[in-house]
Amino acid sequence: MLTKPHVWKFWRSGGFDQVCIEQADDLRFLADLDPKLWAALACPTRGLRLDQQTLSYLDQDGDGRIRLPEVLASVRFVLDSLADPQLVFGGMSLRISDLRQDTEVGQRLAKSAQELRMMLKLDESEALTLEHIQDRARLFPPDHPNGDGVVPVALCTDPDMRQAMDVMIAQGQTIPDRSGEPGIDAVITQAFFEGCRNFLAWQSSRPRIAGLDLDQAWSAFDAIAAKIDDFFARCQLINFDASVTEYLNPIRERMAVLASGAMVLDAVDAADVPLAQPGPEPVLQLGARIHPAWQSALDTLVHMLIQPVLGPIEYLTLEGWRRLREIMQVFSSWKSLEPEWKPACDLEVLQAWVEANMEQRILDLIECDCSVKAEADAIMDVDRLLHFQRYLVPFLNNFVTLRDFYSRRNLAVFQAGRLYLDQRSCDLCVEVDDVAQHSSIAGLSRTYLVYCLLSRAGEKDKAIVAAVTAGEAGAIMVGRHALFFDREGRDWDAKVTKLIENPISVREAFWTPYRKMAAMLGDQIQKMAKSKEQGIEKAAASGIDHTLTSNHQPVTPTAFDVGKFAGIFAAIGLALGALGSALASLMSGILALHWWQVPLVPVGVVALVSGPSMLLAWFKLHARNLGPILEGNGWAINSRARINIVFGTALTQLATLPDAAERSLTDPYAEERTWQRWLGLAVLLAALLVAVFFHYRHF
Repeated sequence: MLTKPHVWKFWRSGGFDQVCIEQADDLRFLADLDPKLWAALACPTRGLRLDQQTLSYLDQDGDGRIRLPEVLASVRFVLDSLADPQLVFGGMSLRISDLRQDTEVGQRLAKSAQELRMMLKLDESEALTLEHIQDRARLFPPDHPNGDGVVPVALCTDPDMRQAMDVMIAQGQTIPDRSGEPGIDAVITQAFFEGCRNFLAWQSSRPRIAGLDLDQAWSAFDAIAAKIDDFFARCQLINFDASVTEYLNPIRERMAVLASGAMVLDAVDAADVPLAQPGPEPVLQLGARIHPAWQSALDTLVHMLIQPVLGPIEYLTLEGWRRLREIMQVFSSWKSLEPEWKPACDLEVLQAWVEANMEQRILDLIECDCSVKAEADAIMDVDRLLHFQRYLVPFLNNFVTLRDFYSRRNLAVFQAGRLYLDQRSCDLCVEVDDVAQHSSIAGLSRTYLVYCLLSRAGEKDKAIVAAVTAGEAGAIMVGRHALFFDREGRDWDAKVTKLIENPISVREAFWTPYRKMAAMLGDQIQKMAKSKEQGIEKAAASGIDHTLTSNHQPVTPTAFDVGKFAGIFAAIGLALGALGSALASLMSGILALHWWQVPLVPVGVVALVSGPSMLLAWFKLHARNLGPILEGNGWAINSRARINIVFGTALTQLATLPDAAERSLTDPYAEERTWQRWLGLAVLLAALLVAVFFHYRHF
């Protein structure tokens, strides 16, 4: 017999057909649904408002992204586990009888669920829920193996092994155990003891000289070696040419400079004078005639290095100094090979661990923990099924279909909260990791986007992008402050950091040309007024200067230039004539029309001015798309998820007065609008004159 094909139900929203996932058969045949009909093909696990444990179960390879094959595998797990998959549509509990007995997965889960019930000491009538297994330490006590290959300190009973594990965990080499406690695994253990062996090998190659503490000797040598080298170099140059002695021994001139201020023997200013007075013989007298600023450092070197190697000498020769340098060079070469990582414990303890084969003992403990992996994983599968039972369908309604977003019954998993800005609230708010990267893609959404930086006391700052889909841009600008409420109802300070400007409404597009013309006219008037003001100030200053100078000079009357003033009046006349001609032509054109055509003139003017702007806005508003907003966060949107004008109005709510609110229209501080009254009167008179004219013309 031929199997009857599954009848899918679709509903249209956002400009595309979206599949309905409402019953168990929809899950059974989801793998047969053409991937081209899925709303999304992949999404990140970050930034989604859904149970994080469920997202980690969906992300089977742990790469931070959930893809279509992983979703299908999760659905298949549910189908293989539940006798009635309808339980994932609103089911909150799980009983043994709900599990399939005809599949290996169902049988394993039934056994694990029974063990869980016994472990939690549940009554026969009580079903398993997510709340029962929230406490992981109750399911997997830290002092018992749990099969994850991670062992906490509590699992170990050997004091020496516990000490070694404490050191590893204290150095930050840890991962969480299923019990929730910090622990270590085989990789951490092997890396730790490999580092220990490298450190011990380096320590075993340490140079050794009887009676000499090389660490202290190196510190003393490093502090003064450059000055001793400088001294012997000066001596060798004087031995070569005695005439340069005064240049290589500038102590007198240097002291003359230092003597002009307060003297400090160990000051930095004394660092450029010789250690001792150089002479033709390369010999440094250790007990006397040493510059006071370096005496203490030299005494330390004598005690830590010179006497243990050369004996109780009074003079340090060039040959003796070279011998000391060779010893220190060997130590310096060894020290340069010091491993970057070293254990935070004594060498004796470290050596005892290596000799006691501590690494293998810890690995054996980890292997013992892994021996119960199958049983522990089965318990985790029960946990996975309980999470899928509660959260899988909500995820599908935000991945296979965008039902939560377009139905407006629930917030979509990518909606971060609500932004209040400029007398409106925006519901399409998405958390953003990288504003620059996101905005480079989100601009293709043809939507007015506002990027905000959110801050809250005790919380890490984060960024969101909000879509403004109703009203007008108004006073929205970079730097403006707003308020954001997240999904948990917590309030955040918001500051606008970036705008991507696109049309918000056709109404806004209608007034845009007039606002631009008004702004341009206002700018021109301000420029003219400023120019006139500057001209008046300049003329006033010139007049004052002229008045001051005229007190000392005779005033010569200026002859009246008839030609100049005639030219000015002629220009004014021409301008008035041109304006009058234009007005006459306009009025004659209007009067030549039929009476019913006259009202169409202002309509045509308005259409000519606002029409192109409104038409362009209409096309852009019908091209608004949710996809690029989510694509900027790593989603792979598979459909043209439109945000049309009607739906956009629902996503952004404008300020309105409450129902049945009482409103007083009396404003004691309202500005008088006399010019508006006169303008209205002039328009009324003009209309009356036109009506009278047409009346007498036709009758």
